[in-house]
Amino acid sequence: MPWGLTPAHLIIILVIVLIVVGPGKLPDTGAAIGKALRGFKDAVDTGETTPSATQQQAVPPAQPMQPQPPVYQQPMAQPQYPPQQPQQPYVQAPYQPPMPAQPYAPPAVQPYAPPAVQPYAPPVAQPAPLAPTDPPVAPTSEPSHQG
Repeated sequence: MPWGLTPAHLIIILVIVLIVVGPGKLPDTGAAIGKALRGFKDAVDTGETTPSATQQQAVPPAQPMQPQPPVYQQPMAQPQYPPQQPQQPYVQAPYQPPMPAQPYAPPAVQPYAPPAVQPYAPPVAQPAPLAPTDPPVAPTSEPSHQG
């Protein structure tokens, strides 16, 4: 499709036109657009500059026109808000030579020294031993069943 329009784009454009123009005026609007395009096409084919050039006829003027001198109007004075004060003349400062450039001295850099690392030492305090528990006692007799 021309200009990269898809059928979905055309449907959206038609819905917008329907909303703007309205369903009652849509046939009249379509006819007016058709006439305008037909007139444009005819003008391009025939090479006319204006569509009504054949209808206009040159009418000689009743009397020759004499050139009129141009009329110049004085521009209105514009009020200035706030009123401007006259400017003081510009006085240039005397020339001062630039300061001599100081040579660049980078800051002193110390060589990198990694921090001292202590070797691993296990903890000094030993955990307290657990208290021994009494071993479980097996029952020697069967419990009596009373019933």
